[in-house]
Amino acid sequence: MSSKFILLVLLYLSACDIASTKKNKNGKKNDWDQLEPMLQQLHKMDNDIEIEHEDAKNAPIDDSDNTNEAETEQNPCLNHVCGWGKECHVNHKGKAVCQCTVECPTNPKPDPLDKVCSNNNVTYESICHLYRERCMCRREMAECSNAKNKHLHLQYLGHCKELEECTQNHLSQFSTRMADWLFQVMLDLKKRQELYGDQWIQMIEDAERDEHLKHVYPVIWKFCDLDSKPHDKAVTHHELIPLTAPVIPLESCIEPFLRQCDADADEKITLKEWGKCLGLEEDEIFERC
Repeated sequence: MSSKFILLVLLYLSACDIASTKKNKNGKKNDWDQLEPMLQQLHKMDNDIEIEHEDAKNAPIDDSDNTNEAETEQNPCLNHVCGWGKECHVNHKGKAVCQCTVECPTNPKPDPLDKVCSNNNVTYESICHLYRERCMCRREMAECSNAKNKHLHLQYLGHCKELEECTQNHLSQFSTRMADWLFQVMLDLKKRQELYGDQWIQMIEDAERDEHLKHVYPVIWKFCDLDSKPHDKAVTHHELIPLTAPVIPLESCIEPFLRQCDADADEKITLKEWGKCLGLEEDEIFERC
């Protein structure tokens, strides 16, 4: 997850005074202060794989006379990154392949933020445990606890809990609020000199001078920011995880909102679907990434 998204959600929180006030009136604990450490945890999860590969690259090489030629060759796994719940192994042909993680790392000091909630409302010890289970079930391994778990995915960070109802009134206002948040994010990133790309800098400067563009350009920018792995002009559930996983426990409307954005129910959100969902007219939706 990039620092851009962390900023997005922090700004999101500042824009949610109404929701926060509502919670406090009901006597409930205000959970907003939990979000930043949750974001940091997701960022750590996302980077663990890269760190492991970097450590392997920097590991000392055994130069002893007993080291044979095969052992001194570069490990094919060094540059082969596997997803959550998987790890790289070299097969009998000397090729790097991803296999289900044998054992997920354990934290000597258990942290509640390690836990994650799956789409079937089951709490897992970590994101590794969740995706390891999915991997084993997809490969029909004996360790799979339930064949249905081949469809597992991360729903949100933290243990599973009862979420507040997303009212129709709240959902109907969501697109406008989200467009406002995205403009504030772009503006703040520009001030911090963390908005990369001349076209985006020019677009946010134009939006600052034009009230209408404030709700157009940031929507296009965020789609391009999400459409990364792979960059195929569509956003999948996996690409939406950095946007949804930290927010769902605090903002119950984000998931139904994004679900209705997928107009043709093909589990991908195109730029056209994204733009329409966030209130753009047909002639305001244009390709920039």
